[in-house]
Amino acid sequence: MKFSREDVTFTSHGAALRGWLYRPEGDTPKPGVVMAHGLTAVREMFLDLYAEAFACAGFMTLVYDHFGFGVSDGEPRQSPAPSLQLEGYRDAIAWLRRQSGVDPDRIGVWGSSYSGGQVIMLAAEPLPIRCAVAQVPGFSMGGLQLSAATVAEITAAIQNGRLDDVIPAATATADGLGIMYQDDAHDWFTRVSRERAPTWRNEVRIGALTEPFEPIDFLVRTRIPLRCIVAPDDRLTPPDEGIKIAATVPLIDLVQISGGHFTAYEAGFDESARLAVDWFARHLAD
Repeated sequence: MKFSREDVTFTSHGAALRGWLYRPEGDTPKPGVVMAHGLTAVREMFLDLYAEAFACAGFMTLVYDHFGFGVSDGEPRQSPAPSLQLEGYRDAIAWLRRQSGVDPDRIGVWGSSYSGGQVIMLAAEPLPIRCAVAQVPGFSMGGLQLSAATVAEITAAIQNGRLDDVIPAATATADGLGIMYQDDAHDWFTRVSRERAPTWRNEVRIGALTEPFEPIDFLVRTRIPLRCIVAPDDRLTPPDEGIKIAATVPLIDLVQISGGHFTAYEAGFDESARLAVDWFARHLAD
């Protein structure tokens, strides 16, 4: 199916969040999908390709940059506070439901990595969404393996009230300063930023890390059909504990893909996109 793409803006937490709206051709109202990226990532980091796949399958798709990231407004910058990003998702859902050509009763949400965890949390809320897809989701911030230097830096900043300080999002060495190291996170982020996402910044505001983030606790509260696409070899967001709980929840469909945390975006893109398209097609049908 052919589609068009337009630049769009909506408001969340008083800031302009910017994204792309993909419109499939045709006059009949279309189901919609809302999607955003993971920890510090921006829309050009392959979310355009997922959105194209969803639009080709007939879904009106909104992909946007989180509050304070990429081309979106919002201060402070580089603050992935769960409360801010969950509010952004809710506002994006409400915005998409108001657009012409969208069936407001057929909306799904998609998230990956950190935003995959947020989608798990959204699936437990009484929102006007029918289904959700969480790809290689971060089930818990406790799953991140931080170096001693990183823990010391975060602890000192919090104790001294320096919550606006930033710390690298990714580090190239196991003992380096940064939040993400496993699965060659630094190589992936810096390469993809250089090749297609110049707005990405290797920074995280420390104050955002003080908010609790435990999506794993929300799995048993799922209210809608939720597909969790997990990679057993994922070392950045280890899925083992989440898999155990998700397997006991009837509304959760657990699907395993090969590779590590970042495989889904490139070498495993066709498979991960197909799994999401199939889920949306099943649950957003007339």
